Order: sequence, then C-alpha cells, then structure tokens
Amino acid sequence: MTLNRRTLCLAAMAALCNVPLARAADYPSRAITIVVPTPAGGASDSAARLVAASLSAAWGQPVVVVNRPGAGGAIAAQAVMDAPPDGYTLLWGLSAMAGLPLVQKGVPYKALSEFTPVANVVELGFALFVNRELPVQNFADLVAYGRSHPGQLHLATGTLGEYMLAERVLKAAGVQARRVPYKGGAQLMPDLISGQVQINFGPIAGGLQHAKAGKLRVLATALPQRSPLLPDVPTFAELGVSSGTLSFWNALFAPAATPPEVAARLSAAVARALQAPAVQEPLRASGTEPLGSTPQQLAEAVEAASTAWATFVRDYGIAQE
Repeated sequence: MTLNRRTLCLAAMAALCNVPLARAADYPSRAITIVVPTPAGGASDSAARLVAASLSAAWGQPVVVVNRPGAGGAIAAQAVMDAPPDGYTLLWGLSAMAGLPLVQKGVPYKALSEFTPVANVVELGFALFVNRELPVQNFADLVAYGRSHPGQLHLATGTLGEYMLAERVLKAAGVQARRVPYKGGAQLMPDLISGQVQINFGPIAGGLQHAKAGKLRVLATALPQRSPLLPDVPTFAELGVSSGTLSFWNALFAPAATPPEVAARLSAAVARALQAPAVQEPLRASGTEPLGSTPQQLAEAVEAASTAWATFVRDYGIAQE
C-alpha cells in the first residue's frame, strides 16, 4: 500500500490526538516528583510526604518529594514550569503563591492559574506563637507591649500567607513589627524559641509540639472556632480582631498543557489517599485538615485566592519588591 503525504499527516494528527489518552491509561508508569516550595521539616513538607507515601503505596511507583525553597515559591514554580507536561513533575503549591506575582518581581508566572490544577490537598490552621520570654500572657498583653515598644517586635514569616495574616492582625490592633523573612517554618522556629525573633503567625502544625513542650506560647488561632488541640486558646474572632477570610491551603498542580485525563486520575488518587487513616490521623493531630477536590474545584479556589490577594495588596498598600 502506498501512503501519500496527506495520509501520513492525518495519521500523525490522529496519533497526537491519542497521546493524552495513552498517557492517562498507563499513568503512572514511573517515578513521580513533587516539588515543595518550603524546606524539609515544615508543616507543608510534612503533609506532602504523608500524601506522597500513600500515593506511592497505592501505585507501586516511587513518589519523591524534592524541596526547592526560596523566593516565596518562585524557585519551585520555575522547576515545575520547565518540566514536561506529563504528570510526572508536580508542584505542591501554597495558596499564598497566588499573590506572589503581585508582591515580588521576577516571578516566572503571572497567575497561579497558568498551571494545570490537580487537587486541593490540605488546609493549614494558623496560630499566633510568641517567644516564652516575651512579657505577655495573652493577645491583649501583646497589643499593649507592641504599642509601647513600636518597631521593637520582630515578626518571623516563613511564607507569604503568614505575612498576610500578620499584616491584617497587627495593623488592626495598631501594632508595628519588623518583618524577618525566612524560607520556611523549619528555619524560623529555632530563632523564635531562642528569642532572636519574638512572634510568628504560622501553621499550628509547625509550632504545636514546641508549645506543648513549653518552649513557645500560643495567644490566638485564625480558625472559625477553637481547635480541639488548643481548647484554651481563643480565636481572633473571639478577640474581636479580623484575621481575614483567606484559607491557607496546599494543593497539587501540574505544568501547563498537562492532559486533563492525567490531572483527573491524579485528583482521584489524592482523594483516596486522604481517606486513609495513616494520612488523616497525623494530619489532624497536627492541626491540618485533609481536603481533596476536583481540578475544577481547585481552579475556583485559585481564583478566590487571587482575588483575595489583589484586595489585600490594594487595601494595605503593599509594594512589589
């Protein structure tokens, strides 16, 4: 049989059209890498490793967590943007990364929506932690101390989400603090415990063990109601302080142009992983709530986060640095 150029072109087009289905049908057939934008040992990293272990066991394929901290998540984002869109390199994205292009120059994406959404994975509960040597017993004491010592409090932030929460709460309370940025919670916690910095609005999962050991004090949480892990700690709402409405989620994204069938397969696998007691129990024990979502639901969460960040930047006069 003789094949002319038109026949060959049509055959090539048909083959290309079938690529996504072929990829989805045997996905995953090799190791998957999850790129985490925070250092090892923090709340987001710990959640990512729990989910990765569960996915690996279910698939019989390695799921490797690689930490690429720095630049607010831009380094990790760039690594995933440079990867082939086949579902084998994923970004463990933080909700605050939706605001990164608004506050930082040189970010490789204009909007987090440029990535392929896969699944919203967990939501982190946040709390206000302070150094034990700071002469405050509650939030009212902190406000009084901060007002009488303007600019002398050092605020540690490990992510942009922590920065947003701190700005909202402290400005509402009339307290000034000097921001000291870190690459993540695992780096800032030793300095918070030693007193090199005095306050942090961070994930409950990152500071809970230190608070229970008496190394830190917890003054309030940014939760809808009191946490069963911290029943004696009031919420900011109870204290009459607005902490905003943005949820602090961690989600999985793939590079742009990843086949939707692959994203859907991944999303379903994450939902199953989050049902496992070996994943649920340690997450909830650390103040982290398992979520699970469809790609479309994550896309909607990204849109909400982008809007919240645009409003925050406008209302608080945050300059791009």
